[in-house]
Amino acid sequence: MGIENKHPYYTEVSDQWSRIRDSYNGSDAIKYKGETYLPKLSGQDKDQYDAYKLRAMYYNGIERTVKGLIGAVMRIEPIVEAPEKVQAWLTDITGTGIPLNDFISYVISEQLLMGRQGILIDRTDDRPYLTGYCTEQITNWLEDTIVLQETYRKVDPKDKYKSEYSIQYRELTKDEDGKYVVRIWRDNKGWFIWQEIYPTERGQALEGIPFVAMSGDGFNLEPVTSSMLALADTGISLYRTSADLEHGRHFTALPTPYVTGIDSDAELRIGAGEAWILPDSSSSAGYLEFSGQGLQALEKAMEEKRSMMASLGAQLLQSQKSGVEAADAIRLRQNAEASTLVSTVKSVERAVTHALQVMADWEGIQGDIKITLNTDFVDTKMDSTDMVSLMGAWQSGAISHDTFLWNMKRGEILPPETSVEDEKGLIDVDPMLDA
Repeated sequence: MGIENKHPYYTEVSDQWSRIRDSYNGSDAIKYKGETYLPKLSGQDKDQYDAYKLRAMYYNGIERTVKGLIGAVMRIEPIVEAPEKVQAWLTDITGTGIPLNDFISYVISEQLLMGRQGILIDRTDDRPYLTGYCTEQITNWLEDTIVLQETYRKVDPKDKYKSEYSIQYRELTKDEDGKYVVRIWRDNKGWFIWQEIYPTERGQALEGIPFVAMSGDGFNLEPVTSSMLALADTGISLYRTSADLEHGRHFTALPTPYVTGIDSDAELRIGAGEAWILPDSSSSAGYLEFSGQGLQALEKAMEEKRSMMASLGAQLLQSQKSGVEAADAIRLRQNAEASTLVSTVKSVERAVTHALQVMADWEGIQGDIKITLNTDFVDTKMDSTDMVSLMGAWQSGAISHDTFLWNMKRGEILPPETSVEDEKGLIDVDPMLDA
């Protein structure tokens, strides 16, 4: 059985995933791949190519964009409505010390980058927990089987201080009786089942596979084209242009002396204590200087590609355009720019809510669970002038109390976890407001 075999779709899009992941991981990851992202120039030997690559600058626009988008979502803390026992898990949702908010940030990051990932619900002897798997780790999927690639620390049996990381596969499947079983596969001159586990729910075997698959807006594992692919490819193209520009600058910026009319075997030295005596009036000396538009074309290409990266990625965080722009045009533009991020947020919202519900069901915990993530990505906090105007409108009877509170909520004056109805209830029971 070839547990290491990958799904045909995985093989088909793995190059795209590599470009996105390497771009996000930054300069070291891009340069480590060498000619994959920066082909050699004609005639370059290894030392020349290494210098050529070293001078190149990689601009990590994709990391800045993803982190900026996560910051826009997480600037307002997620609201979690859940039973008290579930709330107790939120400070360590993974069983490894990672709180729910950090786990949500990770899931949003992966969904923005790849558009595909998974969440495994598992448990220790004490409690259930969540584990996130990125798209490259989900190597194969069938009707009742999911294969996940993992790493484990393999210790040398002859030296406890010597170890290395090795690959193992976690197979989530069903046995002949339809019961959920987890098989861990390891390699020892051939793949074998190292461990077999039958997870249970309060002593009963599970019939379903507790894995939340996310791809695009749906719960499946079919690969989708990431919205970050164009940004990654533009960043790689910018890196190649930077290599050519810096290569040209390196050679054209260095002063290169020349002398004519002397013996080609003559040895000349340059310095304050040296003088050149030329043999006749036809001899000449000077410095070669670069002229022409070649480097300017590369500089222009650099600016154009930076601008493309901004329009591809950073526009979701752009402030309002300068100048006069119709309100309808602003609204349409902002809605279009935010649509990808809203879609991602809603997908993550549904997936994490479902995962927490499975955890609660395993423990027999009754009650609904709901996670609400922020979709107001621009800081719209009301300033003091607007607040005074709003208060005046309410006091004069121009707007109702409900409208006043609704605007206070929208302006982020009310706490994120407090609804308009909650605030009205607090006002009704506060004796200071009746005085």
